[in-house]
Amino acid sequence: MAYIDSYFFSMPISVRLLIIFILMMLIVLFSIRKKQLTGSGLIAAFIVGSVITYIGGLSGILIMLFFFLSAAVIGKIIPDNRRKIQKKGARRDAMQVLANSIPALIGLFLFRFTVYDTLGLVMFSTGIAEAVADTWSGEIGALSKSDPVSIITFTKVPKGLSGGVSALGTFSGLLGSFLVALLSVGCFTLPLLMLPVITISGTLGALFDSFLGATVQVHYRRDDGSLTEHEESDGKKNERARGISFIDNDVVNLLSGLFSVLIAFVLSMVMV
Repeated sequence: MAYIDSYFFSMPISVRLLIIFILMMLIVLFSIRKKQLTGSGLIAAFIVGSVITYIGGLSGILIMLFFFLSAAVIGKIIPDNRRKIQKKGARRDAMQVLANSIPALIGLFLFRFTVYDTLGLVMFSTGIAEAVADTWSGEIGALSKSDPVSIITFTKVPKGLSGGVSALGTFSGLLGSFLVALLSVGCFTLPLLMLPVITISGTLGALFDSFLGATVQVHYRRDDGSLTEHEESDGKKNERARGISFIDNDVVNLLSGLFSVLIAFVLSMVMV
């Protein structure tokens, strides 16, 4: 991919912009067909994808597409009870797209506009790895035969509730993070030492997501006593049961992504 990226960046800017536009339109059309994004999500994905391709080349968008496509495939096997708990459904809106993209974009800007090019690519890859790990652990983990347990108290919690972890979900998150790391090392020709850095940082970020979900993320209680991320159910306002009112799943995703790239930054500085 390094040769292809080199050829891509050697093209006139008008040609590169045309290629980016065509790629983003294909992604948008795919999302519309699969009903993966809302209207605002489509706009955000178009902008984010364009920036990633313009700065990170075809390698950058390939790694982002791994997250995008794997989420689309895995989303088809989510049990309905997970969607009843989550505030937002299967279709991602602009806030969800940005929350999962901003940590990676920070690394990409560091790569392009500073002398820390390798470090920036590691942080970019880690941001994507964390998003993949979080998605895979939550959605594949929902298929576990046993109920997840709280990452804080280790008591059983309903499937799909933020803050719950399972062996299947944790392993799935680790696998997803590793695959992103493997793809990144290959595409960006990163030092092999960065493979465990990206894998570990992405996995820790996903676990931190569960920690935040069990501690500060807002949850509400329905009339039947069950917990949900929805402020309202059947037109009735639910009572806040725990967490901070403005820390919803989008904020948690953003914070866990930032946490993962910070871990990658520290590990990279220590190991290089």
